[in-house]
Amino acid sequence: MTTSNLRTPALAAVFLLALYLLAAPSLLAQTKAAEEAPEQYPAGEHRDDTFYFCTACHGFKIVAQQGQTRERWNETIDIMTNRHGMVEVQGEQREQMLDYLSKAFPERRAPGGWKNPFER
Repeated sequence: MTTSNLRTPALAAVFLLALYLLAAPSLLAQTKAAEEAPEQYPAGEHRDDTFYFCTACHGFKIVAQQGQTRERWNETIDIMTNRHGMVEVQGEQREQMLDYLSKAFPERRAPGGWKNPFER
């Protein structure tokens, strides 16, 4: 193959890559989920601070899907700090976050086990 034969596919690849890079931001904007806001979650003291602290790293929906005791929320904050590099939260700020999380997203109790659908 001559140099001119190699140049055409390489130029086409560069052109397609440039086109993709120009289009990518608009494609991402179209597929991005609606922005979350604190008002979408249960009202309560310290909601906004907790929301903004958590959403620095991930969506708040992942928080809202959890149902935990205060102790488990406390352990979750430790896990996020130790394993995922979250900024350490201590003192009053941690207590406020735990207050909101344990009241807004309390432990969910599992139903009383399997029930026979034919039993009355």
